Amino acid sequence: MTEERGFVFHGPDGETELSIGQVRELADRGDPDGLYALSMAYLFGWDVEQDEAVGYDLLEKAVAAGQTEAMALMVRLYMQGEYDSIDSECAAGYAITAAKDGIPDAQLYAGLAYMDGVSVEQDYSEAARYFRLAANQGNSEARTSLAYLFQEGLGVEKDEPKAFRLYRTAAKAGNVNAMFQTGICYEFGVGTGMDLSAAAEWYSKGAEQGDAFAMERLGFLMSESDPPREKEAFEWFLRAAMEGVPTAMHMVGYCYLKGIGTDSDEGEARKWLKMAADNGVEDAIELLSMIGSVVG
Repeated sequence: MTEERGFVFHGPDGETELSIGQVRELADRGDPDGLYALSMAYLFGWDVEQDEAVGYDLLEKAVAAGQTEAMALMVRLYMQGEYDSIDSECAAGYAITAAKDGIPDAQLYAGLAYMDGVSVEQDYSEAARYFRLAANQGNSEARTSLAYLFQEGLGVEKDEPKAFRLYRTAAKAGNVNAMFQTGICYEFGVGTGMDLSAAAEWYSKGAEQGDAFAMERLGFLMSESDPPREKEAFEWFLRAAMEGVPTAMHMVGYCYLKGIGTDSDEGEARKWLKMAADNGVEDAIELLSMIGSVVG
């Protein structure tokens, strides 16, 4: 089933809405904007039957023609693991080129390239500049990355209160990573006063969005409350462990071993502790060794 939407083009005379037929005519003439619009039509099933192979072919032609929005889209799809015909160096190059046209996603990816030193020399100041440009256009992921630079003092003067404000703004805009970081700030008093209730609120918001690390932090908050809410803590640890968080696997094993929030079950304890140990969690390795010594 196709989604009918039309295509809006920006030209010297203002905005013009074109039909899929008109977009196809532009693409057939090799127009970069037409190629880009038609590529999105096929990639996302807009006014045509979805066909990713055709969509990627058109996207590559749009990029080759210098269409910077197409470059930004290609990089985004690459970053999401949906497109593998470029490498990280090529993606960084496209991002930096497209960022110069003021495209927020491209500015974000350009910032990441400079932060990690991919395809360019690592430059935190330049990363901060690109993150700020994207954040000023409402990109919450860029705002979260900029917050990290302020928190650590990388490329900017260290400013934890500013980092906290940026995290919270991005969290309120729905960024899941920022929700977790806002929770961390409240839990440990980073850039703001300690507030375990507010920390739990933001961890809960992230957990609802599937953030396994937020689930684990909720487990710790529940276990450390007065009195301890052991059953809830165990349930959050278990949810995080089932999402693949190794340290949560250790906590699940520990809870089963000690009967905290659940019935004591040495078999289950060993299973979860071994999973954590196999992922390099030293506490789990040590606890397994102790269990073995007792049994022996």
